[in-house]
Amino acid sequence: MIHRFSATVGTETRNLTLEPLEGGLWRVTLDGQERIVDARRIADSTWSILPPEGGPARLVDVDPVGNDLVATVGSLSFPIKLADPRRTLSANVTAARGPAGPLAVRSSMPGKVIKVQVKAGADVTAGQSLVIVEAMKMENPILAPRAGKIVQVHVEEGQAVEANQTLVTLG
Repeated sequence: MIHRFSATVGTETRNLTLEPLEGGLWRVTLDGQERIVDARRIADSTWSILPPEGGPARLVDVDPVGNDLVATVGSLSFPIKLADPRRTLSANVTAARGPAGPLAVRSSMPGKVIKVQVKAGADVTAGQSLVIVEAMKMENPILAPRAGKIVQVHVEEGQAVEANQTLVTLG
């Protein structure tokens, strides 16, 4: 099945087509430029992407935020607005996770918590920054993948965290 999107990252809107092939390969067409990439899901929202030109694999964390996404690659996080509400990657990611309920918001990388921006009981909106983790001398906001109420904050400022460690639980 071919998936077509109009994706906006920052101020740029691009045409994106994703087509699954055999063996974990995907045909990715971005504004008419086609590439074959090896992309495999390794966790609920984490993908291992092997670039077509070779080189090391990259981990990409894709979290739904409403009908859109927040993608984290290495130490960079960026929102992606999907313009086609009939078919979104966000819906596919949410369906793969299962029913709504408490959600563990995890660190996408090892680092140090430099700012906790929420408290238990606080209402948050999708895409709101919850915790800032410093990794490789860069500040990485960890964003709420959906609106909800903070059930529990599991970390404090100055604490070292590992990749995939739960930072907050969102209800």
